[in-house]
Amino acid sequence: MPKKKAEHNSFEYSYKRLEEILEKLENQDEENSLEDILNYYQEGLNFLKICRQKLSEAELKIEKINTEELK
Repeated sequence: MPKKKAEHNSFEYSYKRLEEILEKLENQDEENSLEDILNYYQEGLNFLKICRQKLSEAELKIEKINTEELK
């Protein structure tokens, strides 16, 4: 997988972009059209999905490590 694509799928990148999108939506810039707002919303949902997936993967790894340590 190309490095650029991998960076865009990282938790850190996705979380940062999600924060930026939320800030744009919360500021309610008059320059944002309804279409812009809907696009930000959709983009935010995509980054939220990546964050949740990465956190779930991390949780599974922690559970596996803990299980192996207790054996």
